[in-house]
Amino acid sequence: MSVNRKSAFFRQSSWMVIATFTGGFFMMIAHPVAKKMGDDYASFVSLLRLLIILGIPFAALQTVFARQAAAAIDEAQEQQLIATTRALLLATFTVWFVTAIGLIVFARPLSSALQITNRAGLYSTLAVMLIGLWVPIFKGVLQGRHQFGQLGWLQITDGVGRCAAMAVIVLLLHGKATGAMCAVLTGQLVTAIIGGTLSREIWMARPKVKFDWRGWFSGAIPLSFGLGTTILMSSIDLLFVQSLFPKDQTTLYTGAMLTGFAIIQFVAPVALVMFARVAKSVARREGSDSLGATLLWTAVFGFASAIGCTLLPKLPLRVMYFANSEMWAAAPLVPWFAWALLPLTVANVLVQNILAQARFKAVPWLMLVPAIYGTALFLQAPHLVEMTPFDAFVRVIATMGLSSALLCLLGAYFSLRRQAPTVSDQDSEVERVISHTAGSPAE
Repeated sequence: MSVNRKSAFFRQSSWMVIATFTGGFFMMIAHPVAKKMGDDYASFVSLLRLLIILGIPFAALQTVFARQAAAAIDEAQEQQLIATTRALLLATFTVWFVTAIGLIVFARPLSSALQITNRAGLYSTLAVMLIGLWVPIFKGVLQGRHQFGQLGWLQITDGVGRCAAMAVIVLLLHGKATGAMCAVLTGQLVTAIIGGTLSREIWMARPKVKFDWRGWFSGAIPLSFGLGTTILMSSIDLLFVQSLFPKDQTTLYTGAMLTGFAIIQFVAPVALVMFARVAKSVARREGSDSLGATLLWTAVFGFASAIGCTLLPKLPLRVMYFANSEMWAAAPLVPWFAWALLPLTVANVLVQNILAQARFKAVPWLMLVPAIYGTALFLQAPHLVEMTPFDAFVRVIATMGLSSALLCLLGAYFSLRRQAPTVSDQDSEVERVISHTAGSPAE
């Protein structure tokens, strides 16, 4: 990587880290503000969980669009990007409309199951869902086109907009769960308007080609499953612990887990920058050293965070739960999480690199790791319930760390493995040789 490209990479990565941290900070601040609504806060949290569940099938939208936008290096691919963007905006609206009808029909039993006291909050969640389906499309286009400055501001405006709206609606207007969801909608709406404006030259243009559904799904499906491996690795443990231990014990586990999760979220934007650069380099058949720089950044930050959490385990808990000193009791678990999640942060970089290069043959192997991880936890369950909560939690975290290390090793193997040239690559090489020969003087 040249000096200029390396400088641009670290500048873009640094900005994305700052933007993600700032947006995440305001997102976090919004929750203490939301708690001022009293008992309705539980309904608000339930609505957020419903929103996450409804969005699971579309979790990889940003990455899918980022890869296609990065690979749009000629007119034909640009036209296909335009067609894809317009088609998916319409398709997500259609899916949302059908889902909305289903939720309205089953509003009463769903509200009862989620313990939502006001069904109006359920309806406001539907509006958030629609905007939430469009925002990743706009972000993916900006990411793939290397517009990281604008993408970073989108990260910030979402958090700031939500926090500001939450303060006005909850503190000044004394809103409840429905009002809090309207605050979420405000933040998302501002983000969608800005993102849509910045990417309008793509989705407002009239495509000259038809959308290739089959080709799009052939890339979207393995990308979704590939990204799902790291998502599952960071989610299985909490679901397992909550199913095995009472709520008063799992609260401390959750508190310590969130500190480790914050570390992952803080360094993840570096992989986001790398993904777009590698995808574009692959499309242009150029070499790229972005993986090495990203791994270095991730490893340095991960080790520094783990050492810091080992020396000062209470510090991240004091920052996140400054008003709740009872959560500080989770400090002994913080170093375990920090070290166990270190290989997962590295694995995330390697998985992103594999997907950016479209090495989809690796995806089934990567998917085996969460399955092995979940099976290992299940087999240990009878022994864990007989242990003290702390020892059981340490065993769960250690299992996660070993499984993450396995995912890391698989990611390293497929990242370093030389990919066999495809037919199109061989044809391009033949054309290059013929062109070179035709242009050479006769001997």
